[in-house]
Amino acid sequence: MSETVAETEYHSLHHMLSDAAWDFEKVRRETARQADDLIGRPEAGLLLDESGFEKKGDHSAGVDRQYNGRLGKVENSQVGVYAALAHGSMAAIIDFEWFLPKDWVADTKRCREAGIPESAQVFRSKPQMAAEMVKRARAAGVRFGFVGADGLYGHATWLLFDGDDAGEVFATEVHSDQQFYFADPGKAWVPAWEAREWAARLKRKEWHPVILRDGEKGEVRAMFAHTRVWIRHPNSAQARPWHLLARRDGTKVKFLLSNAAPDTPLAELARMQAQRHFIERAFEDAKGCCGMADYQVRKWRAWYNHMALVCVALLFLVKERRQHSPYAELLSCADVFDMLVAQLPMKIHGREDLERIIAERHARRQSARDSAYQRQPPAPKNAIRVC
Repeated sequence: MSETVAETEYHSLHHMLSDAAWDFEKVRRETARQADDLIGRPEAGLLLDESGFEKKGDHSAGVDRQYNGRLGKVENSQVGVYAALAHGSMAAIIDFEWFLPKDWVADTKRCREAGIPESAQVFRSKPQMAAEMVKRARAAGVRFGFVGADGLYGHATWLLFDGDDAGEVFATEVHSDQQFYFADPGKAWVPAWEAREWAARLKRKEWHPVILRDGEKGEVRAMFAHTRVWIRHPNSAQARPWHLLARRDGTKVKFLLSNAAPDTPLAELARMQAQRHFIERAFEDAKGCCGMADYQVRKWRAWYNHMALVCVALLFLVKERRQHSPYAELLSCADVFDMLVAQLPMKIHGREDLERIIAERHARRQSARDSAYQRQPPAPKNAIRVC
């Protein structure tokens, strides 16, 4: 940023991001309030998901060998859990939590060096973080009609039961081996089914074509099937009747559980399932236009500060899209970003500016290198140098 934006200076920006004691919590709450003004309504969804950021080394707060959805594999990464408020094609990230693996929680010294406060040195699963985000959104008065999430959260059946107890409507994807019953297993013995087994036995007439939205390459369509099932509580014999939905795109089938009212039509269940697409779009815009994954910070506070600023920037882009939508229907966040780049003053105007920026970059690199050499213990006197 300091090399691009006019009238900025590296050390000031670094201090603001890493060390300055401004309150990211207040920024997060204000972002949620303004997002609610823009998007919030009874039909909106609060969408939950995680995102991973590949990182080298082992000093950055929370970095560990863990599944990175962005890469589709286990890799050395940091992972954050996020909540986005979405309606239609508009989505804004309003909450975030940084996932601390168990290995970190067990290492107090490592946590202290990474600036992690004692109150945060507690292991919380991603579904536990998601549950806290739903409660925070409700406490802040954010308006949404359902909670949506992928199979990681749907697999945590306790999360669905707790949400049901709290009066939340959810529409959450579940794994293909999700077990259910066609009658209350607490009243009589009934066989358990798996979602994939049910889908494999469906007849052609039980699949219904649904047009979900207008896409870039035509209408987005899918086939849906629906039934009512009983789901057992993971820690007791209690079971509840919910909706089970199957979505088929070609040969790929996804499954969804929802505790929506029993008479909820298939079209509404399909809409809630399809809405989850837009937290993925929010991630794409946040990473492509707002630098969500392009941070070079190691400490706990700096990560939260960075994510708070990313949410502010993304909300600004969404506001611009909404404001101009009456006469620029296809305007994207990337379009707004390019408009800003074309209008805002930049730091590099010619060769002299470029040479100065490179010289400053090299000076910082040399300073970091000198510091690393000073911290490194001396090599043995009999060490052989090959370079």
